[in-house]
Amino acid sequence: MVKKTLSEKPISAQASGVLQATEAELPYAIIQYATNNSVLYPIDAIDGATATLTLPANATHVTFYLAIKDQDEPIFEPVSVANGVDVVDIPANWISYCIGHTVLIKYTANAGGRALESLTLELEVQQIREEHLVVSRPVFEHSKEEEPNTWRLRMLSFTGDETVHIKAWPMINAGQRLFVTVAGNQHVTPYRFRWVALDHVVQPHEAHADHVFRFSLSRGWLSRLDDYSSITAHLGVIWDKTAPVFPEPGNPLLENPLPVNAQDFHLRTTSLLHVDPAQDLDPPHLRESVELPPGQWQVNPTNTVNGGHVIVSYEGMYEGDHVCAYASGPNYGPVALGCQDVKSGETDLSFDVAPDIIAALFNKTLTLNYSLKFNSYEPQYSPERLVKVLAPKLTRPGIEQATGNTLDLNNFSGNATGVVPVWDYAVEKQCCWMWVTGTLEDGSDYCFYVLEGEPLDAAWLHDGVDTPMDRTKLQKLADCSEFELHFAANFDGQCALETAVEFPVGKFSIEQEALTLPPPSVCQAVEDQLTIWNGRNGVTVRVEYERISSNHTIGVKWVKPDGTSLPLEPKPGNSDPGYVDFEIPRKAVIQGAGKTILLNYIVTSTCKLVPSKTLALKISVPTRLPTPVVPEATPPATQGGLLDLQTFNGDAHITVYDANFDKAWWFAFEGQNAFLRVVGTLENGAPHTINVRIDPRVISEEVDNGLSAVLLRSELEKLKDHSPLTVFCEVTTDGSSSATDAVRFPSLELTVIVPPKIRYENFTGQSSRFISAGQRFSVPTMDITFVSGPEQAGIHTYEMSPFSSGPAILMSYLVNGLPRPQVLRLDLKFTCKKVQFGIAGLNQTFHADFFDSADGWLGRATRHYASGGHNQWVGFSGDGREIARIDLIVSDWIYVDNFTFWL
Repeated sequence: MVKKTLSEKPISAQASGVLQATEAELPYAIIQYATNNSVLYPIDAIDGATATLTLPANATHVTFYLAIKDQDEPIFEPVSVANGVDVVDIPANWISYCIGHTVLIKYTANAGGRALESLTLELEVQQIREEHLVVSRPVFEHSKEEEPNTWRLRMLSFTGDETVHIKAWPMINAGQRLFVTVAGNQHVTPYRFRWVALDHVVQPHEAHADHVFRFSLSRGWLSRLDDYSSITAHLGVIWDKTAPVFPEPGNPLLENPLPVNAQDFHLRTTSLLHVDPAQDLDPPHLRESVELPPGQWQVNPTNTVNGGHVIVSYEGMYEGDHVCAYASGPNYGPVALGCQDVKSGETDLSFDVAPDIIAALFNKTLTLNYSLKFNSYEPQYSPERLVKVLAPKLTRPGIEQATGNTLDLNNFSGNATGVVPVWDYAVEKQCCWMWVTGTLEDGSDYCFYVLEGEPLDAAWLHDGVDTPMDRTKLQKLADCSEFELHFAANFDGQCALETAVEFPVGKFSIEQEALTLPPPSVCQAVEDQLTIWNGRNGVTVRVEYERISSNHTIGVKWVKPDGTSLPLEPKPGNSDPGYVDFEIPRKAVIQGAGKTILLNYIVTSTCKLVPSKTLALKISVPTRLPTPVVPEATPPATQGGLLDLQTFNGDAHITVYDANFDKAWWFAFEGQNAFLRVVGTLENGAPHTINVRIDPRVISEEVDNGLSAVLLRSELEKLKDHSPLTVFCEVTTDGSSSATDAVRFPSLELTVIVPPKIRYENFTGQSSRFISAGQRFSVPTMDITFVSGPEQAGIHTYEMSPFSSGPAILMSYLVNGLPRPQVLRLDLKFTCKKVQFGIAGLNQTFHADFFDSADGWLGRATRHYASGGHNQWVGFSGDGREIARIDLIVSDWIYVDNFTFWL
């Protein structure tokens, strides 16, 4: 007998497709170690086995096939057997991959010119028994057998995670899949499971008998289990390398979650757990802080204006952990930041740090920590994280009347105003301090307080601090001297200057009151009157006074109505020709239209700022104004034109454009507010205003192209037919949002024609129905009541176009010549000015009475068969009164349909 040794290259399952041969003429292969040639215990073939083939003489092209029954993988490629060889080696790793499966084995050969095939052998490869797997029982590294058969894992005996050791199992091979899970709290259901090896694929360097697998078991997970509870390690292996198939979840009595296609080694490693609840906690982290230098943390308050975020994360964070965070500082707190319960899958928690906590610790150290509580153990506290809170970036105090850094008492009367722009971390009731330090005329130091512990109120919180500075105290400062404006605020809840944080200092020089100078003049004005047309290209402000000198610096102030000044560059004085001119741009002139502009100037010498008297320049209102146009009106730009809604579709428009100046209006510029409104009369006679421009701000394109706004048709349809319509355009030249002082353009007077509103009812879709006296029913436009009379009425289909077209009101069904008439009452669900409807099938006389909403009788319409025939139209107008009800009075069988209502 000649033996063929196989390579250990895996055999492809697809390649074994020749197992589907059509004829079997050769006997089964004989498998070494197989009981009855049908069952193979793997350990018997731990070093491999052989297959003995029965071949005819001179057989050639012998091929050996092996595959797992009903499974595509793993793949075993067919093996070509050399001529004269009848024993084939089956490698140990093939047997290992087939553990727990039935394998199909056969062979083929050519002999005597024929292709021959053997019978297919089904060989059961058994699971390895526990007695041979005991060497691979999982072991807890620190578990000790303190009593016979009682193992205890005392967490106090080691630090860090526990380690689970597993020695390689018999017949281990690369690619096999290892699963190890630990069950805890097995005294209650459902059990807690922790994977220590989830689908670990055996690597080539691990696939040998001496290898020991080592996997970590989380200390945090162990510490959450009940003290004196048991923990059990479960191990399973997928021999054939296929993907795991896990059991259905949800079974509270699930022994373990090992894949159903893995062999459960059933080698239970159980220990009693002595829990050490102590955790090796990390300090919390303030997300907005940085580590600089290493080991030291600091936070920039600019990044925590809206608060900070404390991040808590630690090894072994577990669902149900109760975590509370705290903040404190020197003479402050601790302050609780809240508590949270860890949810499944969470690895960190975030706690908000309110801005006032940061503010209370400016230039101090913020201390953060947290507590952890789980099961019934006492809370454990984390190490502290110390964070240096840097100084905040605060605003600088100023003086509203100061020009730059100079406060000139000549520029204003009364007290000055100390201002501090709103700062970060400002809250109501913070104590504010403001004081001035400077020098008296005699050179001695001087200090006076403006605010002393004044609480921050809502107005200051919104607009910034705004407080008077006593003029008499300012007048004590040495002329042309330097002084400082100080401001401080308490952020720590106290009201003491000692703990207040000082803001950047405002530094100023002061100029005391000087001699009075004459007011400036405007070259284009007549005294204090300026016709705005003359200033359409700007104006010239002239400063002229005695002893004008080039050593003087002259600054003109063009004070706008809102109190702000036009920024103008100062100029040196000029003794020849004895005056200095300042050019004021056209925009500033136009912004003052219809208002009074205050003009003065300041003469600055080496140690003086001398203000002039003020010229109150009155600027006229612009003339030469365009009239707004409604393009859809007929004629479109003519007083008394008609705006007939029947002559166009969609919305109307209003345009404003002055072709004489090729722009919207001659004084137009971006930033003005242009208000367009239309005043008309509603149907009830009440006046109605339509504001057309929602955003009145004039944009650059409109300056050159004019205004164009939509006049909604829906608004026009509310108006009374043939009523007057007035279009207004008003412009605020200074950009004011109020039209009170606006320039009013000539209005456009039109008459609006509003077509009537019509509603129909032809009972389409109404099913046939019949009622008797006292009964009623409703349709979308009316409630129909059978008031009195014999027989039946209701809805019934009758075609007599155009008077009746399908479902219609039916009266005196099937009967002509009633002994007394039927009366049907139609209560409309609206009122109308006019109504028309058709009657069909009239043989006698028809009456319809019409009433208003107060049941006041408006009139009657009567139709006679003798004078009008069977089918007629009925129409009625309320002559200024609204129709709300119609009573139909009939003595013969007729139909009423196709109502038209003019609303």
